[in-house]
Amino acid sequence: MRIHGAIISICAAALMTAAAPAAADDPQTNSVAKEKQGEQQKKICRWLPVTGSNMNQRVCLTADDWKKAEAQAW
Repeated sequence: MRIHGAIISICAAALMTAAAPAAADDPQTNSVAKEKQGEQQKKICRWLPVTGSNMNQRVCLTADDWKKAEAQAW
C-alpha cells in the first residue's frame, strides 16, 4: 500500500511540473536542456503487485520518478 500511495504522489508531482513553462531563453542552453529532457523522459515500465488482487499493475515512470518512488517507499 505504501508503494501505491508513493506512485500516486509521484504522478501528481509529474503532472504539476509538466505544466511549468521553460525558463531558458538562450538557444544553446535550451537545446542542451531539450536533449537532457529527452533522456529523462524515457519511460521505464514495471509490473507492481496490487493488494487484494491476483493481477499486477503496469506502471511506467521516468528514471527520476522511479528513484523518488523507491526513496519514499523506504
